[in-house]
Amino acid sequence: MYPLILSTLALLNIACNDNSYSNVQIPELPATHCEVNKPLPAWSEGHLDIHFINAARGECCFYILPDGTTLLVDAGEVVGSDISVPQRPNALIRPYRVYANYIKHFLPKGKTAIDYCAPSHFHIDHIGSADAATETAEAGYRKSGLFALFDEVPYNHILDRAYPTYAEDDVTPPLSGELSKDWGIFVNWGVKEGKFTAERFTPGKEQIVLVNNAEKYSNFSVFNICANGFVWGKDSEGNQTLLGSKQKSGGNSSSCGFHITYGNFDYIACGDLVSSPQNLVAFYFRDFIGEGNLEAFKCHHHLASNSWGTQMQKCNFNPRIVLDHCFTSNKPDVGKLTSDYILPKISGFFATNIHSDIANNQDVKDNKIMDKITAYNGHIVLRVAPGGDQFYVYMLDDTNLNYNVKFICGPYKSK
Repeated sequence: MYPLILSTLALLNIACNDNSYSNVQIPELPATHCEVNKPLPAWSEGHLDIHFINAARGECCFYILPDGTTLLVDAGEVVGSDISVPQRPNALIRPYRVYANYIKHFLPKGKTAIDYCAPSHFHIDHIGSADAATETAEAGYRKSGLFALFDEVPYNHILDRAYPTYAEDDVTPPLSGELSKDWGIFVNWGVKEGKFTAERFTPGKEQIVLVNNAEKYSNFSVFNICANGFVWGKDSEGNQTLLGSKQKSGGNSSSCGFHITYGNFDYIACGDLVSSPQNLVAFYFRDFIGEGNLEAFKCHHHLASNSWGTQMQKCNFNPRIVLDHCFTSNKPDVGKLTSDYILPKISGFFATNIHSDIANNQDVKDNKIMDKITAYNGHIVLRVAPGGDQFYVYMLDDTNLNYNVKFICGPYKSK
């Protein structure tokens, strides 16, 4: 179903000087909701907030769950190249500090630490890079991305695909990513020193649970879908079990992913998942959610050319809205944007960045793709109302630390 616009609300057009947003009509919201050109109001009890923080040098997703439990997925930090979009808010602030400032601003009142940290995988745009690190901790790990962020906003519990050995075994592919070994050193150091606890991210389990008031939100859950190439699903006899096999690559195909359910609201995020595990997630969608019932989907692998597999198409994988954490000239892929199985079938597409090379691509121009992208170039916030029956998407200004709202879309009604 397309987003419902309250009939009593007047519609208005947003005009943006930097041409970062298409001409999309939005509702003029009551004072109880946020307003354009004003800071996004703080999270409040019962809401589910999903933040895509944009430093344009990696992924960083911050979740505030209905009872105030917090979750961080990734905090990449890469050095810019000739295919990068401009750094946000500028090149003088390191990306991990952009994440830290943002998280501190939006942390629920009284909190000073993040409850869960669950890196999707160990690539540089998700945990940090050697080139961006300016120092090495006494424990021996280089400080970039997730490592450096810990000094600013600590984590209470870590979930990743390789704890505690960080070595290849029967179910764990080899580590991939230049700081993956540093990550193992960091986590084992932190556990030994009592800085945080840790465990392995396991598909088929609910390891991310509400820590403040779980009984009040019995209709909320975070279910682990995939890790290390294995995906939760149904076998030929209809029994629920792990499907797949250990991947040869310990990179994108080994990403950890989960399914958030809040009443009628469903959301899937699986890092940079590609290859056969991606197709198995399509079957997970088919068997456990169903066509038309997925409200929101975080793009696999920044909507690269390998990010939307054939089984996703065959299973009519059609989320209501799609969110893309992207920051280079080759992602999102032009072929995917101009395909007939993504933009024409969804209600909203939101991207943290769209490179000028993509916007100026002739196929993109010929197909008027930029007019079909709901909003881009900024922080993205998906806010689900208490109970999960409806949600909004906000685009926030990423050029400063005021976090002013530049765009509002919704309400969307959950099925």
